Amino acid sequence: MLSSIPSYGAAPLSKLFCLTRVLQVVAMIVIIGITSNFVDLIVSTGVEPPKEFVGTLSVTCIATLYICVSIAFFWSGANLGLFVMSAVDSLLLIAFIVVAVTVGKPLSYLNCYVIGNANKAAEAQSAYAFTVSVAQNLNHSGSNLDLRHWAGTTKANCFQAKTIWGLSIALW
Repeated sequence: MLSSIPSYGAAPLSKLFCLTRVLQVVAMIVIIGITSNFVDLIVSTGVEPPKEFVGTLSVTCIATLYICVSIAFFWSGANLGLFVMSAVDSLLLIAFIVVAVTVGKPLSYLNCYVIGNANKAAEAQSAYAFTVSVAQNLNHSGSNLDLRHWAGTTKANCFQAKTIWGLSIALW
């Protein structure tokens, strides 16, 4: 049975910390789900996924595991655990800044509302260009393909990629 939340002399801050950790886990699970869906779709076409997606997935999985472990540190009541947590939190802050900047560079130029609003000829030309690009890059390292090649293909992909970017920024 769980006891009450440790207060460390600041009960409101302790409760806020626990609430923040829960929100972080929810955001990370969403990032993992969307990113793994992207990676699955890309791998199913026979292309290696872009390094931005692989990096995002790696950092988020490690951070999610750490968040779950940090709750045990917090609940143990050991003050030394708080110092360890603050150091690891600082390292994760740096990692999520790198993820947000790396993912954000190509995505910041995409306008998701414009995708799919072109006339039929422009859509057909864009679809053809994308298909030719994928066909030329089959069995090549997809990590060299720009993130815009994957996120800019459909409106849904664009919004999902921007969701990953936004949640990475929110986790700062």
